[in-house]
Amino acid sequence: MWSFSSIIDPDRDPCLTAEYPAASLFKIVSAAAAVEEKGYTAGSRFNFNGYKHTLYKRQLTDKTNRYTNSISLRDSFAQSVNPVFGKIGALYLERQALEAYGDAFAFNRKVDFELPWATSRLTVKDESYHRAEIACGFNRQTTISPLHGAVIVSAVVNGGIPVEPTLVDRIVDDAGNPVYRTEPRFLPAAVSKKTADVLNQLMAATVTSGTARKLFRGHSRSKVLSRLKLGGKTGSIFNRAHDARFDWFVGFATEKKGSEKMVISVMVAHEAYIGTRAGQYARMAIEHYFKDYFARKERAGKDSSG
Repeated sequence: MWSFSSIIDPDRDPCLTAEYPAASLFKIVSAAAAVEEKGYTAGSRFNFNGYKHTLYKRQLTDKTNRYTNSISLRDSFAQSVNPVFGKIGALYLERQALEAYGDAFAFNRKVDFELPWATSRLTVKDESYHRAEIACGFNRQTTISPLHGAVIVSAVVNGGIPVEPTLVDRIVDDAGNPVYRTEPRFLPAAVSKKTADVLNQLMAATVTSGTARKLFRGHSRSKVLSRLKLGGKTGSIFNRAHDARFDWFVGFATEKKGSEKMVISVMVAHEAYIGTRAGQYARMAIEHYFKDYFARKERAGKDSSG
């Protein structure tokens, strides 16, 4: 957990601050609700008109014409298609469903942690266009902390069960003997394992063919990344003053031939110029962690066989 801010009070940790718009990260929650409530799969088809990243009221209709596009849920999520998720919120899901799955993924709920951290906020009104905005993340009212982003992704890689975050893994004495070790603690299941598997597919597509594809270009040829299954969700939105653009990446890396798992959440606020993207930081962190992990694993294998 690392952070830097030239604006926020230095006594406040940006990682624990829940004032950042969730943007398209909320599509994870909307997708989960749609899969559980409507029985959609990654291959379920949806129609939409207009541009992928706009959200006009005229796009929230089931009417089709010669300009109508057809797209799968997998590609809608991977490419972050606002009209599809807007229609899911406005036409296919009730307000109560969006609220319930927001709660299941720990919005508006206090979650234990060693340090005090703010609660992420979600308010859903019973008006169709508002529900559309909420479902696709096209609003600044749904707010989240970077730490909460990691908690949401933890449910995807743990069969639908979010992990309660912790800072301390273990404490050892001068001789290196453990005197304290954290026992994993979990929140109530957010979704079923079947739904978590679908979300896993959607997030994997984001890296292979969606909005994070360029950020992870060449991962299949990387000595480290090629040994991992990767998934993620990007999001971006300007602040109200339009002088900073929040850039998100939340995702996971799981070992293909092993059990090691990592979830990551990165938020960067770009000002006048676009600097290093959130997904680039995530890629660097994943490569750094697993390069060291694989080296230690290989050394341990040699020691046990020697």
